[in-house]
Amino acid sequence: MKRLAFVIFPVLVAVLSLSAASLTVSWADGKVDMQKGSGWVALNMGDKIDSAATLRLGAGASVELTDGQHKVSLTAAGTYHVDSLLKQGSAAASKNKAGALDKLGKLVDPKASTGTSTVAAVRGAAIEPAKDSVTWMSDSVDVSAVMDEGRKLVRDGDFAGAAAKFDEAVAAADGDEKDSATYAEAWSLAADDSTAKAVKLLRGMPDSGTWAGPRALLLARLDIDSDSKAEANSVLKSAMAAQLFVGDDVDLAKSLLAEASAK
Repeated sequence: MKRLAFVIFPVLVAVLSLSAASLTVSWADGKVDMQKGSGWVALNMGDKIDSAATLRLGAGASVELTDGQHKVSLTAAGTYHVDSLLKQGSAAASKNKAGALDKLGKLVDPKASTGTSTVAAVRGAAIEPAKDSVTWMSDSVDVSAVMDEGRKLVRDGDFAGAAAKFDEAVAAADGDEKDSATYAEAWSLAADDSTAKAVKLLRGMPDSGTWAGPRALLLARLDIDSDSKAEANSVLKSAMAAQLFVGDDVDLAKSLLAEASAK
């Protein structure tokens, strides 16, 4: 019996360690709380939690959790059990996301593809350009030049670096040019698996104008991936009613709407 107990003990330890995986809050925006006893405590970027935690998001809030290899993003108000979220990931959902991102990325650059990612080298780094990568001008920023630098980084698969470049352009641009740069930044963040950050940018974009259709499609895709299907449903139906989609985008919108409506 002693020998049997000796064999079983490490197995139990292994199971227990797996059931309480450690996660880091890599992004938190708005009211994000974790249950502690009979109350709630605020969560901030950098906080550590375990997978048995229960989280609560307020209206407009978003959070991302990572274990260093995988990331969970939430962008809808509600209460969530982290363990359940970790079990929900599926290969089919990842494939749907990658396919939609590749299609929507062609508006950023014709050669954009999530398959070219150098994310292993840059994921987890702050979205902040290296000192020698900033385009400085004496009086103003050359938005077109900065956008070109961002597109090159997209082609190279450095999506975090591309997001930083497009953010420079957003700060200096106006009108459609600003919307174009914001969309490009949001797409780059999504390609870098920073879904919640991308959703925040897209929510701030106008729902009419040149970029309204692409914005609706990308936001819907990311909403579905971050458990905000109700918003995806609303965004798509409004965009369809406004006839924002043409050609292949109509089929993509219908496919996303079916996914957002599924239980």
